Amino acid sequence: MKHQDLGTAHTGFHDWYWQRISAVVLLFSIPVLMGILLLTYNGNISFNQLNTWLTHPISKAASILFLFALLTHVWTGLKVIIEDYVHTTAARVILLNILLLLLAGFAAYMSYHIWAELTYTWGCIPCEGK
Repeated sequence: MKHQDLGTAHTGFHDWYWQRISAVVLLFSIPVLMGILLLTYNGNISFNQLNTWLTHPISKAASILFLFALLTHVWTGLKVIIEDYVHTTAARVILLNILLLLLAGFAAYMSYHIWAELTYTWGCIPCEGK
C-alpha cells in the first residue's frame, strides 16, 4: 500500500482504538440484553415489567449507547475491510459513502423508535389478557 493511501493520520490507530472501545461496550451490554430476554422468556420478568423498564429514560439512554457502540463497531470494521480490499479510490469512496448513509439512516430510524414513544403504542400485547 502506498503511503498516500493510508489516510490523514497514516496509521490505523484511530480505527483500532474505536473498534476496541465499541467492543468493550458491546462486551458488557450484550450479556445484559441476553439475560433480560432469557428472564422474560422464562417468565421471571412479566411483559408489563419489561415494558416499564424499556420506557424508562435510563433504559433508553442505555439502548442509545448500545446502538451507537454497535454502529461504531460495524463502521470501523467494514471501513477497514473496504480500505484494505477495494483498490480503486473511486469505488472505495462510493462504497464508504453508501455504508455511511445506510448506517446513519439506521441510527436515525432506531433512535426515533427508542426515544419518540413515551410508551409503546402497541401496548403490551401478551399482557392484555392478564
